[in-house]
Amino acid sequence: MINSVVIVGRLTKQPILQTTSNGKKTTFINIATNVYSEYLRKSRTNYVSVKLWGQIAEYAASKGKKGMEVSISGVIKTSSYVNETEKPVYVTEIVVEKFHLFTSQIEELNHDEGNANLKEFEQFVKALQ
Repeated sequence: MINSVVIVGRLTKQPILQTTSNGKKTTFINIATNVYSEYLRKSRTNYVSVKLWGQIAEYAASKGKKGMEVSISGVIKTSSYVNETEKPVYVTEIVVEKFHLFTSQIEELNHDEGNANLKEFEQFVKALQ
C-alpha cells in the first residue's frame, strides 16, 4: 500500500511562524489548486489546508509569500481525540516531508536533507558557467 500526497498550487495567504507550548515551530498554509472537469468543461478551485513543522515551517514562513506557487509532498495521517463535550473528533492531515517554493531561483528544503541538495545544485550550476 502507498500513502503519498503531492500538491501543487498557490499560497492563499502569508505563512506565519508560530511556536507551540512545547517549543516546536509550526506554520499553517492554505494551497489553492485548480481542477479541470472534462465532464463539466470547466475548472474549479480547491483549497487544501496544510500544517508544516520544524525547519520546513521556518523556511515556508521566511520565504513564502501570498500568491507564490508551491508544491508539497508527504503522507496522509489520521488521528482522533475527545473534545470538551466528550465527543470524538477525527482529524485528517498531510504530514509534509518536502516543501518546494517556485521562485526565480530554485529553492528546496527537504525535511531529511536540509539545504544540502540546494548547495550541491548551486555548486553544479556555478561549475557550468
